[in-house]
Amino acid sequence: MRNVRFHPCSTVLCALALIVYAQPASAQPTAPLTFVAIGDMPYRTMDFAPFETLLSSIDAATPDVTIHVGDIKGGGTPCDDDTILSQRDYMDRLSGAVVFTPGDNEWTDCHRKSAGRFDPLERLAFLRAQFFAAARSRGRAPRELERQSDAGPEFALMVENARWSQGGVRFVTAHVVGSNNNLDRENPAAVAEYETRDAANVAWIRETFALAAAERAHAVVLAIHADLFLTMGIGGGFRNTLEAIGEGAKAFGGPVLVVHGDGHEYTIDTPFRDSLGNQLSNVFRLEVPGAADIRAVRVTIDPSAPTMFSFEVFGP
Repeated sequence: MRNVRFHPCSTVLCALALIVYAQPASAQPTAPLTFVAIGDMPYRTMDFAPFETLLSSIDAATPDVTIHVGDIKGGGTPCDDDTILSQRDYMDRLSGAVVFTPGDNEWTDCHRKSAGRFDPLERLAFLRAQFFAAARSRGRAPRELERQSDAGPEFALMVENARWSQGGVRFVTAHVVGSNNNLDRENPAAVAEYETRDAANVAWIRETFALAAAERAHAVVLAIHADLFLTMGIGGGFRNTLEAIGEGAKAFGGPVLVVHGDGHEYTIDTPFRDSLGNQLSNVFRLEVPGAADIRAVRVTIDPSAPTMFSFEVFGP
């Protein structure tokens, strides 16, 4: 059984104390691993120079993996092929592995006049073809990934949902985006898309928690784009995701870190609750900086230390 204590963050460095009183027998101590989380950038022309400097800083940090939680462009900037592919090229310039999960700005919101009035579903298909053609990450040292699309024909579209295991930690991405997760009840095509993807996300999240429990993983790290709490549940697009995380994390019992963007405010807290409204003290939320705040977060996971997760924000 694991007992979790939460310590408030400073603005620069934050450590969450995870005291392990009785570690599962198969979860032997392993070496610490690090990953870098970024998202919601670059939004504006003026952001490109600091964003490129940030990418150089990420390379210098040599993380085990970099996770981009989506919004690779601003919501009001064009959704044309060149804009989107330029961000894929940035990912492929990083020396390590880069795992990407889409945000709403690169497809859901592309119907906006300022974004070029693109068909969101066409842009989603373009993203899937251009970023997720193979079962491996982006970056100059890509890592092999398990994709939900390879699990069965019912999930054939979900090439972007991926997972992998490293150092006894189970990592997983799920395609959950802002703008109410594309649940626009006045648009039948959007509703149909949401329902298909939402059902797949829920199945993927639940299955991953069960897998992590079976393999006695030290922790689970889930990366999505949307801030599930930003609109206080208005619209209902995140309801099933919240339920799947709550149920899965409670059954798993070990430490869980949910990484997301969308709100652009660097945050570390424990907002998740179970179906009865009880706080899930083993589930931590990291919201990465973004928009005008061109910074990334380095996360260190050390299963053998009293402090399981530690966080450091850095930037140009």
